[in-house]
Amino acid sequence: MREFKTKLEPFGRGWVNCESNDRELRAASGYLLWAKETKNLTIDADLGLCLIYMTDATGCTNYNPVYCDAGAIDRLVQNNPEDAEDLLYIKEQMLPALKHQDLWKYGFTQEQRLLSSDGYVWGGTWVGHSNPKYADFALVGTESYRRKVEACRTANPGHDSFYDAMLMTLDAVDVIGARFGELARKMLAEDTLTDAQRARVQRIADTFEHAPKQPCRDFCEGVAMFSMIFSLDGPGVDSPGYFDQYMYELWKVTDPTVRREYLENLWQFFHQRRVWNLCIAGSDEHWNDRSNDLTYAILDVTAKYAYNTPNLTMRVHRNTPEKLMRAAYRAIASGCGMPTLYNDEAVCPALERLGIPPCDSHLYVMNGCNQIDIMGKSHMGLEDGEVLLAKAVEFVMSGGISVKSGRPFGLCTGDPVEFRDYNEFYEAVLRQLDYMTDVATGMANKAQGVFRQTAACPLRCLLIEGCVEKAQDYKDGGPLYGHGQILAEGIADAVNSLAVVKKYVYEDKLFTMKELCDAVAANFEGYDEIYQTVTHSDLKFGNDNEYVDAIARDLVDHFNRHLLTIRTVRGGWYGGGCSPFNRAAHYGSVLGALPDGHKKFEPLIADSIGAVPGSDVNGPTALLNSVLSFDHTLPTSGFILNIKFDKDLFRTQAGEESFLALSKSYFDRRGQQLSVSVVSEEELKDAQIHPDAHRDLIVRVGGYSDYFVSLSKDLQDNIIARTSY
Repeated sequence: MREFKTKLEPFGRGWVNCESNDRELRAASGYLLWAKETKNLTIDADLGLCLIYMTDATGCTNYNPVYCDAGAIDRLVQNNPEDAEDLLYIKEQMLPALKHQDLWKYGFTQEQRLLSSDGYVWGGTWVGHSNPKYADFALVGTESYRRKVEACRTANPGHDSFYDAMLMTLDAVDVIGARFGELARKMLAEDTLTDAQRARVQRIADTFEHAPKQPCRDFCEGVAMFSMIFSLDGPGVDSPGYFDQYMYELWKVTDPTVRREYLENLWQFFHQRRVWNLCIAGSDEHWNDRSNDLTYAILDVTAKYAYNTPNLTMRVHRNTPEKLMRAAYRAIASGCGMPTLYNDEAVCPALERLGIPPCDSHLYVMNGCNQIDIMGKSHMGLEDGEVLLAKAVEFVMSGGISVKSGRPFGLCTGDPVEFRDYNEFYEAVLRQLDYMTDVATGMANKAQGVFRQTAACPLRCLLIEGCVEKAQDYKDGGPLYGHGQILAEGIADAVNSLAVVKKYVYEDKLFTMKELCDAVAANFEGYDEIYQTVTHSDLKFGNDNEYVDAIARDLVDHFNRHLLTIRTVRGGWYGGGCSPFNRAAHYGSVLGALPDGHKKFEPLIADSIGAVPGSDVNGPTALLNSVLSFDHTLPTSGFILNIKFDKDLFRTQAGEESFLALSKSYFDRRGQQLSVSVVSEEELKDAQIHPDAHRDLIVRVGGYSDYFVSLSKDLQDNIIARTSY
């Protein structure tokens, strides 16, 4: 055991001095010493919250497994030369054991690294979101968890190191709680607080007289405990999940005025930390509605502040009250783009295809932008990778050569000029698509295999069901469900291109395949007649054209079905979805010219399962009819549909009635999701020219809301180009 002189990096010192090589014990040892020594505990007297700021070079947040930031260590050495020997020793000991920090080196083959460098496919490159039971320490206390750990130790012998690590992690949580209680009492002893601040700090002092060992008694105490555990997650990188369900018992026993104050305070914290997805409402396995008065309070707070965060999701179903839909409408109309609406009638059957029983499928929540998890029971909302579907068409046209790099990154599916009919062309596209999908899942499994070997997440193990029961880490198959999600991008671009090939080359014979291949290879320069024909064609997805929609149905359903045949390294199955985040313009910029008239590297590209922005010209009903050509019970991740409404119309009584009728029809027909922006097109255009005048303008991007002026110009152009209804 090393005698450290430095007082810096308590987690690293605890990790290094652990006498066991067990990864969970090492992580828990670091946790416990950090809990005892960290100076990063703060009570916000204005909000009544207990906050932790994870700023050390070594650590293990609720989100991140054990980490060691080599660059941060080197900066500490530079600023603290007297501690250099100790700090460098910590780095030298930790880095070789943390291979999950360098997936580019340890996580991929050379071929996979080359393929992902082209920008059209990736997999497994990050730790991923999840939905732990953050409130459980508030609801049942750490003593209850200790009893669970010991019961599982008895039932599952031979894993003493794991269970010792869990108890040590619970010790760390108790130490942090005790320190917050001590800090509160110290603040109360000083004559610096207003009456309102004093009342909030006194509640914190009272809370930690019994918590975290014992359950919290009301919503105020629950919020203090929740903020403590949630802020251990790092700087707002994960998702509260099913908040109106797990906090409701504490909410309903608290004075209405006080609980509303604390909900609004928590909302400020969520916004300041850039918190991800919070989920409300939904159904149980018998289709009973789960909404409660906390659900309505959350919608009211969302409308009041109109922040871009947290990313609020509301689940709807056959028995959703009309009153709740109208409350959601008012929040959306505020301009924040939230809540996003998800349909249990599509999502629950999709999850049940994976073998998840209804009692758990109806506990689904969103994390991150819109990845789907089972609250407190899974590690499957990871967003394991993405595939650019339109690239499959490019590869068929180019003989497998990527236009971006000039390298043979696709399959050689033959000379398209030699194809006898559309079926041969389409089969070649499917071969390319399956290959790209296999690359993404192969990368994901390879990278997640490294996490499985070296990552440790002791706090997350406690808060996700299955880990303690099986004595397996969260990253090592511990959670009950370990499915995966690969997302499709550039859907409509691929569909439009296939429609052009089928109709104009093989059916109407307006031009030959050779002429089309030559035009695409030349980026349509010198082929103006072909370019004008394909760009002004009515063969554009999103216009309720059955000819085009049938192509879309076959392509996307094939992608989703193929994924369901591939196992994850976490013990589940892959599924599909569509959530471009802020990468839609990027995907356009790595794509060569396409038969639908997309120019080489043009950033305008479909940013959801809907139309290429601006190409849906027959109204919102036509768009929804086209999108419903897909089987929405196949994708097991978020299947985003971005739709834009003019705010002057949306904020009228007629607009409300029209939207409610439109959304009801869509969800009745098993549409999965609606993601709504309420903006003025003129305002968007002016915001590009005068950004300082529109700092609060919010739009939906790819599964989340963001301030328009903070986006890249290419992404702004994509959003402006969306058809406004």
